[in-house]
Amino acid sequence: MKPIYLIAAVILVAGLGAWYALSPAAPADNTPTPVATVSTVAVRSQSLPRLIDAPGSIIAGTAEQSLALKAAGVLVSYQVVPNEAVQQGQGLAQLGPDLVEAANLAKAQDALSAANAARAHVAALLPAHLATKSDLAAATQAQRDAASALAALRATGAGQSYTLKAPAAGLITALPATPGGSLPAGSVLVKFVPQSGLVAQIGLEQSQAAQLQPGDDATLTKLNGGAPVAARVVGIAGGLDAQTGLIDVTLRPAAPVTLGAPVRVQIQAGQLEGVQVPNEAVLRDEKGLYVYQLDAKGIAHRADVELLQQGARTSVLAAKGLNPAWKIATQGAYQLSDGMQTATQGAGS
Repeated sequence: MKPIYLIAAVILVAGLGAWYALSPAAPADNTPTPVATVSTVAVRSQSLPRLIDAPGSIIAGTAEQSLALKAAGVLVSYQVVPNEAVQQGQGLAQLGPDLVEAANLAKAQDALSAANAARAHVAALLPAHLATKSDLAAATQAQRDAASALAALRATGAGQSYTLKAPAAGLITALPATPGGSLPAGSVLVKFVPQSGLVAQIGLEQSQAAQLQPGDDATLTKLNGGAPVAARVVGIAGGLDAQTGLIDVTLRPAAPVTLGAPVRVQIQAGQLEGVQVPNEAVLRDEKGLYVYQLDAKGIAHRADVELLQQGARTSVLAAKGLNPAWKIATQGAYQLSDGMQTATQGAGS
C-alpha cells in the first residue's frame, strides 16, 4: 500500500473512534414494570360450617288428611274455599241428615227407650220375687247394649245435622264433594293439611345429599318476602327422583309457612376444613380454578385450587396446594398475570 493511502486510513479510523467516543449514549429503556394494586388475605386454614344451598318449595308431603263422612249424610254447603287457612275448631262444612240414617237413629232411640222400660219393669218385680236377679242382669245388659248402639250412631253423625270442624290449624287443599246430594259413608268432604305438617322440599346431587343426616339445622328464606324461618332436616330419599334425577330432601319449618311458596334453603351439614376467601379471589380459565398468591417481594404466582364450598360472598378452598407463607390476592386479582409485580391496599393487605 502506498504511504498516502496508509495515512488516509489511519486518519479515517481515528475519526470514527472520536465520533463514537463523543456521540451521545443511546437512551436507556425507562418503561416501568407493570404493577397491579390488589387487596389480600392470609392463608388460614380453619373449621367452617359446611353449608348446602338449594332452591325448594313448601309442600304438604304426607301430612295431607282426608276428612270424610263417618255415616251417610247430605252435604248442605261448604263454609270454606280451597287454599284458605283455617283455625282449629273452625266450621268447614254443614251436613244434614240422610233419610235412611235418620230412620236408623230413630230406631236406636226407640230401642233404648224400650230397654230402659224393660229394665225398670224387671226391677219392680224383683222385690215380689216375680223376677230373678238373672232377669235383672239380662235386662241391664240389654239396656247397656241399646245405649251403646245409639251412642255409636250419634258419634258418626248418623241421621243428624252437624258442622264438620277443622281438627287443627291448617290449610284447605281441596273440596272434592258437591253440595246438595246425599253421600255414602266414607265420602271425602275436605282435604286438609295441618299447619304443623307443611314441609320444605329440595333436590340435591347425590354427593351433597350424602353429607346430610336427619336433624341437621337449616334456614328457609322466603322468596316472596318475609323473615327467614329456622328448619330441620326430617327426611332424605333413598333413591333418585325419576323426573329430576336428584335426591329429595324434606325439612320441617319451625314457624308457619305457606303451601306452595318458593324458598331458598341453606343447610348446615357439619364442618369442613379449608381456607375462606372472598369470591373475587377465585378465578377460572380453561385449566380450572386458581388464585394468585404474592411472595415476599409482592410477585404474583398462580396456584391451582380445589373449591370446597361457594356462598354468596365467600368461597372455601382446600389448603392443599397453597403456600401458607404467601397471601392471596382478592380485590383486583382479575388483572394479575403470573410473575406480575403488585402493590397491596385495603383490609387484609
